[in-house]
Amino acid sequence: MVQSLGNSVSVSIGYAVVADIAAPAERGRIMAPTMMMLNLGPVITPVIGGPVCYHAGWRWIFWILTIIGGFFLLAVVLFLPETNRKIVGKGSTAAKGLNKPVLPLLVPRTDIYKCRAAVVYPSTWHRVRSLTPNPLNSVVFIFQKDTFCVLLAAATFYMMYYVSQASLPVLYREAYEYSESDIGLCYLALGFGVFCGSQLQARIMDWNYKMTAKEVGWEVDHIRGDDLALFPVEPARARMAWLFQVLQCSWVLAYGWAIHYRVHPAVPLIFQFLQGLSGHIQSWNTLIVEIHRESPGTASAAGNLTRCFLAASGVAVMEPLMAAMGPGPFFTLRSGVCAIIGISLTVIIRTRGTTWRLAREKREAEDGGR
Repeated sequence: MVQSLGNSVSVSIGYAVVADIAAPAERGRIMAPTMMMLNLGPVITPVIGGPVCYHAGWRWIFWILTIIGGFFLLAVVLFLPETNRKIVGKGSTAAKGLNKPVLPLLVPRTDIYKCRAAVVYPSTWHRVRSLTPNPLNSVVFIFQKDTFCVLLAAATFYMMYYVSQASLPVLYREAYEYSESDIGLCYLALGFGVFCGSQLQARIMDWNYKMTAKEVGWEVDHIRGDDLALFPVEPARARMAWLFQVLQCSWVLAYGWAIHYRVHPAVPLIFQFLQGLSGHIQSWNTLIVEIHRESPGTASAAGNLTRCFLAASGVAVMEPLMAAMGPGPFFTLRSGVCAIIGISLTVIIRTRGTTWRLAREKREAEDGGR
């Protein structure tokens, strides 16, 4: 449980940093490496964990995880600057105390803040109130109409991806009698698909943004970033989503029936690769932090909550349903349900998302002014 808590926090920080530093028109290219590494982790670890467990014992898996985690923790402490707009604004306010990375404290630097206009710091009470974490805020986000649709769209296809990933050792052991090491190598197909899909989605996201801006006559600002309070970001991010939803559901369907009839083991691996290639939750994860520009970390935490809950539920019912129905009917049912939910939500987000968001932001502004 503690490990899961730390992992969720790290994911939320990653999305929030991207939202802080990247202009909306270029956010796809910046989000791509984040999503790629997030999804490659569970795919690559079986490839490494199998041989390590076989040759050195299972305890060494946790030693290796500790070493890798410690290395990245050290890198964050030394190098990662504070990007939270409530602390540093748009870079005009110097971070103080624990909000500063260690390395700048060890080397001399030019005080760039002296040449900037005087900064008016908020009162201590205002800063404490705005920075005090409230874990219930992420739960509140789930019950907002526009946010709920985006969260459910992302969680539905994350569940599809995760169940396919979790089914691989079960199905390949039963259908092809593969060993643990062989099953670990099978994850490379999905991992390579995720790698290629992340890069593909990055370019498609930026292209969709530019096309939407062109359609509405919007001048894209690559330097300061666009004011998303006025830009129809929902149609931009949901553009072409239905196509990738249909493709992903089709590959999952084909994967299930290939396993069902026990065709050559390379065939379902090809479908695993295609599923990773057509993954599109990167668009939804980007959108969720864009419609909550003032609280991207909290919005990302709400996304983690819904994705992990739905993925865990899908994995929990996977084996009983596959045992009762068989792989083919099970994946047919799952891909059909996900396609209906995903396409319906995409239509709602494209047609009603911006209206619902503007109404929510108006209510929040009125409540904040009281």
